[in-house]
Amino acid sequence: MLVILQIRVATVFLLEPDIPILLSKLMGKGYVTARVRPTLEGAIISFIEPPSVIAGKGAIRVDYDFNRKVLGIESPNPKEILSALDEVESCLKEMDVNLDKALGPYEVIIIAEALLKPRFTDNKYTFKDLLGFDLRLMEGGLVSEGEPTSNRWFHMKITPIWSSYKTNGKEILYRVTIVYREEKSKLINFIQNVENILMKLLGEV
Repeated sequence: MLVILQIRVATVFLLEPDIPILLSKLMGKGYVTARVRPTLEGAIISFIEPPSVIAGKGAIRVDYDFNRKVLGIESPNPKEILSALDEVESCLKEMDVNLDKALGPYEVIIIAEALLKPRFTDNKYTFKDLLGFDLRLMEGGLVSEGEPTSNRWFHMKITPIWSSYKTNGKEILYRVTIVYREEKSKLINFIQNVENILMKLLGEV
């Protein structure tokens, strides 16, 4: 059993975008958008949801962090998030934004739940002389080679959902979190095939 709870695509603007114009264009594509109030200095954005959601359509949420210049898109549905990414980028192109120069690296964050019996949970460690009982490994993760701050990075972490934990259960409900940073075309392919890729990855741990 594998359930995708949330998919998030995020990118960093190297230059400050004109968010009020972006919102007006998203509104034309059927999005509910944050209220924009013009001021002498620019505009005040009233977020739809805290802390930074500026637009939404169905289960899709678009957010923007003004301090970090990070634009994010969230949805539990792979097809919806790819469609939203295309719409947002289409709006930016209409604003004459050069996506190759204006946007930094793309990052995908996946949150899922899965029933698992990882092989590493069979590893038991004897600590009776210290604690009076033995221990076993229950959490794990996989990381790619390289630095976690680089533009190419993969990290998968699996953690038991302790409220559902049973000591004698054949399978345990785990929360799976993935952070994947790569060129956009590879991230799109990852999202398109996310369930199959996750099943293969989880089958190896």
